[in-house]
Amino acid sequence: APSKVSSDMKSSTCLLPATANAMFGTPYLLFLSAWSGMYHSPWPFCTLGQARTIVRNARDAQSVAGKAWGRDASSMVERVMLDVGEADLEGGLMGGFKDISEKLYSRAMDTLEEKEGDIGMMGDHIKGMVKVHCLLGMANLSLPNDSSLENTVADVASAEKLARDALHILSSLDPGTQHNVQPVLILCIYPWSTPSLHRLSRSYHVCASRQLVAEACLRSSRPEDARVFLTDAVKDLPGNYEAAFALAAFHLRIMLGNNGNDGNGAKKTRTLLLKAAKMGIDTVAKPDPFALLGVWYESQKDASRAKGCYQKALAIDPSHPVAGRGLGRLLTTSLEEERQLQTFCENAAKQNSPLNGWAWRVMGQRNSRGEEGCDDAAVVVCFQQALRCRDIQVPGNDILGPFYSDPASVSAVSNKEQCSEVSETWAELAACYRRMGKYSAAMRAYEASYCVSDGNLSPGALCAWAQVDLDLGLYEEATEKCDKVLLCLESSPEIHRMAAYIEGEALLFLARRYIQEGKFGSCLSHLEKGIARLLALPLNEKLSADSYYCEVKLLGDLYSSGNSLPSYVFATASPSQDKEHERKMGHLAVEVENQISFMMKGERAYTLALEFGKNEDENEDDNKCLIAAALTDLGSNLLSQARVVSTALGEGSGGGTNTALSDLTSQSCLIKDLITRSINAYLSAVDTSPLEAPAWCGLGCALIAADPLLSQHAFSRALQIDPSLADSWSHISLLYADFDTKKCSEILDYLTQVEDTPLMWIGRGFLLEKTSREWKDKDLAREGCLTKAADAYRAALQIMQHPAALLGLSLTCRRADPGLQNSNNLVYSSLADHASKLESRMSMLIHQNLTGDGNIGASYVSGLTQLEEVLNGHVGFGGLDLAKEANAALSRARTYSNNEKESERDMAPCEIDLSIRLSLRLDRTAEFPYELMKNAKEKALSISPSQCPVETTDLRNPCNELDEARNSVLLNPESGEVWLIFAKMLAQELSVEAKDNTMLSSAIAAAKKAYGLFRERVVNATLLTPRRQASQVKSIEYSDKSVVSSLPPACLFSESMSLISMLEEIEALNNGGKPSVSERSFISLQECLLLDPSNPFAAASIALKTH
Repeated sequence: APSKVSSDMKSSTCLLPATANAMFGTPYLLFLSAWSGMYHSPWPFCTLGQARTIVRNARDAQSVAGKAWGRDASSMVERVMLDVGEADLEGGLMGGFKDISEKLYSRAMDTLEEKEGDIGMMGDHIKGMVKVHCLLGMANLSLPNDSSLENTVADVASAEKLARDALHILSSLDPGTQHNVQPVLILCIYPWSTPSLHRLSRSYHVCASRQLVAEACLRSSRPEDARVFLTDAVKDLPGNYEAAFALAAFHLRIMLGNNGNDGNGAKKTRTLLLKAAKMGIDTVAKPDPFALLGVWYESQKDASRAKGCYQKALAIDPSHPVAGRGLGRLLTTSLEEERQLQTFCENAAKQNSPLNGWAWRVMGQRNSRGEEGCDDAAVVVCFQQALRCRDIQVPGNDILGPFYSDPASVSAVSNKEQCSEVSETWAELAACYRRMGKYSAAMRAYEASYCVSDGNLSPGALCAWAQVDLDLGLYEEATEKCDKVLLCLESSPEIHRMAAYIEGEALLFLARRYIQEGKFGSCLSHLEKGIARLLALPLNEKLSADSYYCEVKLLGDLYSSGNSLPSYVFATASPSQDKEHERKMGHLAVEVENQISFMMKGERAYTLALEFGKNEDENEDDNKCLIAAALTDLGSNLLSQARVVSTALGEGSGGGTNTALSDLTSQSCLIKDLITRSINAYLSAVDTSPLEAPAWCGLGCALIAADPLLSQHAFSRALQIDPSLADSWSHISLLYADFDTKKCSEILDYLTQVEDTPLMWIGRGFLLEKTSREWKDKDLAREGCLTKAADAYRAALQIMQHPAALLGLSLTCRRADPGLQNSNNLVYSSLADHASKLESRMSMLIHQNLTGDGNIGASYVSGLTQLEEVLNGHVGFGGLDLAKEANAALSRARTYSNNEKESERDMAPCEIDLSIRLSLRLDRTAEFPYELMKNAKEKALSISPSQCPVETTDLRNPCNELDEARNSVLLNPESGEVWLIFAKMLAQELSVEAKDNTMLSSAIAAAKKAYGLFRERVVNATLLTPRRQASQVKSIEYSDKSVVSSLPPACLFSESMSLISMLEEIEALNNGGKPSVSERSFISLQECLLLDPSNPFAAASIALKTH
């Protein structure tokens, strides 16, 4: 027994907190207190989440009471009250579910109609008040808070009927009579049952009902009916304050809707408001009439009397939302008035009221622009408190909500401006978060502002949101928001300029991103769009020179970004045939001239920015920095123009050509002039601001060709000023690469600790290539250095697609360990060689796409790799076109090279290991590259369309005899290539012998066999790794990464599928069918074109199908 008692005590102790609450009904009483919906607006102090928690705890407590204390199930009265309270929070608080609210109101109404249980014992007065409350809640749901929404006639009529039904029930209730109800039941229904609270509850519901009926009449375009309804109510109850105030408020709304132009109506409105104020004073002082009198005086431009009325209302209720907002609009002319407003706001904030959000917002706005600095933490608290208040959250739920806005505005009677108030509060909170560096919180706040405004954010808020997107790198979103602002006719000129500047920055960043992605057309279009935005800005004499400086400097940045684009992007018109492939020294192509003209506009923009900077006081440190920055950008623009011209003239081509920058500077007056002006601009920047590190770095870049020693000094000075400047480290390392390899390596090590830049890895690759030249007699060591150089260039390309890295990778990646050329690793070596050739070809293709064809050496290599691809048979039906393209590329390169002066040095052999040399069996002493290219072009152009070379050297016999093709199948039964050749031979024989079904079946079987073998190689592809002997000692490391097993060329795969389709159609035609393409064959032909767009049979067959 003692153990049982102790266990019972232990269990009861564990249940004590929850069961004690359930026993005494604390959660239910807390719910009634927090709800308070029977005598004023429900849930005045709670947010949606808090209200839901209170209702949930009350329901849980009832369940616990039944389990722990043996209490019967909750009474029907308690369930009704909980349903009504939950319906109020879902339908009245922001974020609630309207459909749930409607269902709960309907369930409560159905329960009140029952006559059994404790519902039947409820007094008629209490039951009637609950019904009235439900009817008004359902009427509110039928009328959305935002009157700008289009309401159907049925919704308005339903709301009006519900409100009139509520008035009818209220008229039957006698406020002075107390029904004989048991005290216990009264406590279960409502904890306060004094007559004064009953009268207050009835008065509140009567006023709300009349307001709803009048609102429904207004929304159904029947203002006269609303006026008659409210006037009759005053006649029926001549001494009733609520009826008089409702009529006065209605007349004020109508007057504000007419902009106060109706003189007789304005006087009548004032008389009604004074009468309602007198009635309120006779009973208990009411602040509402005085607040609306202030609105009336403010609409009549009588600020002094308006202030007096507002102050009278705040003296009665310090948190009155209409009076507080009115004083916030009027007390802004002097410092003394602002102090008075601060006092009123502090008094309102001390009140435990759900309608003092205006005070918190005003205090937040004042703190954010405080003279002694901005305390963002305090500002955030103020705006958060404001957003928790109902006059900010849901102003439409307040009877006086239409009077929150400025009476001077035409839309004062609508809720659109009320919705913008909560939206602007969220936007102000977001701006505060941005100042604090909390960008994620700022984004969420702006999204909340956008949601509550139904997508109608103010232009200022959109600009601020776009700036946050810009800070976070969301450039597309920032551009979209700025476009909306620029299309908005209501935005001020200042907001318009801000949006144009933000969009220009976003477009500049997008253009730089598109350059890395190779989308040059999109890059140029974004640059032009940003330029158009800035050029469209009108001149404003009120703006300072600093404002124009920023805009003009951004304009120069947009123009100067054209140096990163290939010149062919600027080809607005096709040049003549005489100039297309000829480019002499000093004569530039049309597209290059267009690119230079584009960049020269940036030069003029920087010059204009420099003038704006000089218009201010040049002795101030800030202005000195602005002038130095403009001069630095001007020098960079001029140097970029020189680089574009030198690139077009073949800078860095090598091979004995005089295309070094120093040579081009002495040969081209244009380049010399641009570099000289660039040096002068950098020197002026240094003179203006000696601690301008970018200016020293730019000066070093401009002096590289003229004076390497002075260039080194400039880079060193830049690093003394700013050791974290990665550009200075990169350029000084490349400067040392030609003079001191060891020092260059040390600088690259320092650069590794500063920033991961592509030039760091490019410098490593260059040093490795230079080291490989020292291993003339050691092939293994030499090839190993080049392999490491290729890895360095790959690392650079992981950062960005730098043209130098692409060119270096293309020339160094085709390396393989000679030790792998044995029987054990023959398959791996062949596949690795194919992969390296593909990587080299793609790198060179991207390089040429980025830079054009100005580099003569790169053009040579690009043409040779194209010829190699043709000769190796990886191009299918497009082989002839590719061969002609390669021929044209080599011809252009030869033309550019012939324009150079003959060099006295012997031409070095080509570093790249092209199999063309082996396939043509040329002697190593032959003149290279001219004789080699001549023979390669002749062989490539001699390929006929019917020939399809294959990968393996054993199958390169172009014999078309059917017997030899059959023998090849017998010797190589697992080769899809030979089966495809055999099927093509059978198809050719089929064209000679008409309707030979045996030959046709054989051709179809051979084509399907080829397709099956190709598909098997694709589906069951594996990784291969080289096998080395354990005793082998490696003196150098190689890139022995695994490679994918042999995959068939896409062109052969496509050719086999199209051949099957063709043969099946011939078979159907022989069997009496019509010459058409079946649905299955049509899908197969589409797949053929996806694999090889140059497949002519697939294209012709699809055209037949579509026609």
